[in-house]
Amino acid sequence: MKVVFIINEKAGNGAAKRKWNYLEKSLQIPYQIEFTAYPGHATEIAKRYANSAIVQSEKYLLIAIGGDGTVHEVVQGILESEEICIGAIGAGSGNDFGRGYETFKTVAEIEAYVEQRSEGQLMDIGTMQRNGDTYYFVNNAGIGIDAYIAKEANESKLKQYFNILRLGKLTYIYFLLKALLNFKTFSAKVVHNGQEKVFEKVWLVVAGNQPYFGGGMKVSPYSIPNDHHIELTVVYEISRLKLLFLFSTVFFGKHTGLKAVQQYSAKEFKVEIYNEVKAHTDGEFAGRTKEYESIHFGVIHKAWQLARKSS
Repeated sequence: MKVVFIINEKAGNGAAKRKWNYLEKSLQIPYQIEFTAYPGHATEIAKRYANSAIVQSEKYLLIAIGGDGTVHEVVQGILESEEICIGAIGAGSGNDFGRGYETFKTVAEIEAYVEQRSEGQLMDIGTMQRNGDTYYFVNNAGIGIDAYIAKEANESKLKQYFNILRLGKLTYIYFLLKALLNFKTFSAKVVHNGQEKVFEKVWLVVAGNQPYFGGGMKVSPYSIPNDHHIELTVVYEISRLKLLFLFSTVFFGKHTGLKAVQQYSAKEFKVEIYNEVKAHTDGEFAGRTKEYESIHFGVIHKAWQLARKSS
């Protein structure tokens, strides 16, 4: 098994670079290094190794060092590849992938995985289809205030400052407070299993493949990333003040019983958005919806292999 580290040095305002410099000193196994240089580069790198694995009949362990966006890109590059396993060491602001998928934290865990020739665990990947394009997500995809927050945070220098102070978890909370002042709710219709329901004054619609988003918030507590289902969460008809309280319960997954929260589990959903609203996949901006745009959420079963630390 060949080991390749794909490193986004800028992730976490340099945290990924610092983490790699620390890990590199202890590594005792052969490895290759790839550094990303621009958005989408990690996907290109991963595709190259996926093709090499086929030609060489060689298994690869690709380990992403960066934030959730870096892992998101790497997984997109190796979908349905039987010769590639994906591992990760979180070094971003949110690191929700690490929470949901229990990935590597130390050099010893990586070396044990390689030496034991451990097998990867097959995982699902979520899909969001809109305007003829397909977007993939390993964590979640959202429409509404969460996408608004993600875009604001990714474009703001404050995110860098929080990361410097090692307060990355506060990024989402800060921009949530800001969004509460000016975000406009929207209307949406959810269709699944032959049933439909219209929601008014919607704050967000989130499709989850694993429980966490926003730096540790357990928005979709019942999500299992390899059960061939995704969970859809709708938050609606709640005041700004009560929404703030609701988000405080999300860290513990205690929001699901609240009146303003509706959750579904299925293999696919159709969501019709009645207004222009921002969308995201794994925290990466995925454009704005048009009025009365139909969005399809689905899941591809056993689409990629996860390298988990040996127990």
